[in-house]
Amino acid sequence: MVKNLRLLGLGLLLVIIAFVVSNWQYFWQNAKYEVIADPKTELNQPDQVIPPSLPIGSPSTVQAPKFDQIGNLSISSLGVSVPIMQVYEVSERAFQAALIYGVVHYPTTAQIGSLGNPYIFGHSSDYVWSKGKFKTVFARLPKIELGAEIVVTNQDGQKFKYKVIEKKIVEKDDLSVLDQHNYEKKLLTLQTSYPVGTALKRFVAVCELVE
Repeated sequence: MVKNLRLLGLGLLLVIIAFVVSNWQYFWQNAKYEVIADPKTELNQPDQVIPPSLPIGSPSTVQAPKFDQIGNLSISSLGVSVPIMQVYEVSERAFQAALIYGVVHYPTTAQIGSLGNPYIFGHSSDYVWSKGKFKTVFARLPKIELGAEIVVTNQDGQKFKYKVIEKKIVEKDDLSVLDQHNYEKKLLTLQTSYPVGTALKRFVAVCELVE
């Protein structure tokens, strides 16, 4: 009995260690923000994004997903600043390719600053071996407060300020978050996978344009 309990405890410890190791970037981002960083300091500075014409190692006959940088998104209260990537097809292949370079604007939703509901999503965690430096860019999104300011700039440098009006956790297949509300409101929805290390659900922050 005692031996079985020890084996069970050892197994549980190994699972915990594996979980922490596989998501160390997520925990490091949170620790750095809570212990080291000034909330006004942006932890992820956006770079000029130059997407490759083809995925590394891909045959020249393979057509890579197309995407472009259309602006930047900043959340000063969380120390986040990140490029916004625009994809041109609704596919996991296109999304994952663009997420290497920042957060992604869902292509069938409204543009930033317009009537409707632009939908932007980014990683909270990802595989250790995955490419890119934005694998935990939305790691702290679930900590965002109501009323927090979101600043988005477009390709022309025009700034749009939003404030968070709602936070919620939804199922991963809940498409209601893409609702454009008959294009009567100027909203913005931010989304990331939840809880950490899984893609079981989605954390969503709904924001409204500050006129």
